[in-house]
Amino acid sequence: MDDAEGSAVGYLKLYGDAVPSGVISASAAGNVLLGLDDCIKYFCRKQAPGLAAIDYEIPVKTAEGSWIVWIQEHALLVVTTVGAIGMGAYVKKAAEKMAENDFKEIGLSDVVRKSVDALKKLVDVLKHTKGDRDWASRLHWGAGAGVVGIENDAGEIIYIPIEYLKWYMEIPPTMLKRISGAVRDGRSLAIGVKSGDGTHFEATTITEADKSFFGHQPAANDDGDFLFPEMEHGDLVRLEGKLTRGNENANSLGLEYHGHVLNCVPGIGNIKKYKSALFLHCVVEGTVSRLYKQSNVAERRPTIIISDITPLESDDNQLSLL
Repeated sequence: MDDAEGSAVGYLKLYGDAVPSGVISASAAGNVLLGLDDCIKYFCRKQAPGLAAIDYEIPVKTAEGSWIVWIQEHALLVVTTVGAIGMGAYVKKAAEKMAENDFKEIGLSDVVRKSVDALKKLVDVLKHTKGDRDWASRLHWGAGAGVVGIENDAGEIIYIPIEYLKWYMEIPPTMLKRISGAVRDGRSLAIGVKSGDGTHFEATTITEADKSFFGHQPAANDDGDFLFPEMEHGDLVRLEGKLTRGNENANSLGLEYHGHVLNCVPGIGNIKKYKSALFLHCVVEGTVSRLYKQSNVAERRPTIIISDITPLESDDNQLSLL
């Protein structure tokens, strides 16, 4: 066991055939980390509103065949309006003092571990009920002090702390969407939390078959491949590729991206404002639309609603083709 694992209160791991030697795209890694940050902060706020200003450093370690984020027990920093680097020792003390007031006999590492445990158990509950959040009619009391059971359609019961249920009832429906967005065919997500006695990690997993339980819309059922499943409807993206076509009548551009041409449509205005970028390598920023043609069917190929295009090269002799 190395230092990162030994001092961890929990972890996230992407693994499978699509994660060769721990390598994944920067966008997938970034979304997982941002999703983790959102979830941890939410559960910390539920434990004590006074911790709303605390941010987390999450060391990242990769290993053969997987990509791992170890959540360290001493990974808390306070973010303040005066937060100069030289204030590090001061704000750490402030965080410790706040924790003393809010948690009495427990420390900040306990708060983080409990947040990871609440996250792990939320995944278990949503898998248990297949994404159904109407838990009020499924509750079973009397299993023990501080515990409540949730029944699924098969009559099976899963037990969680009552305080967790209160947190889950108020959680935004899409809270786990970002953290599970990197899951696809050949790439699953494991969430582990250190056991109460500290001897092992208890884990749960999210597979491609589970994604619809966490706010993801199932793909349209057709014979073609569902291109770039990590690009979901409403996601903000920054894609690097080559603009290969422009159609003024359709007011659209074509972006060659990883072997496919994606349809790109300006969010505002006409494509003429982007004519200087045509046939050049560039960065296209915008919002993913999977419902561009039909409002109730997720299309197999995403459309990008453009907010900005930045050329990465110049062509002084480029013809005006628009």
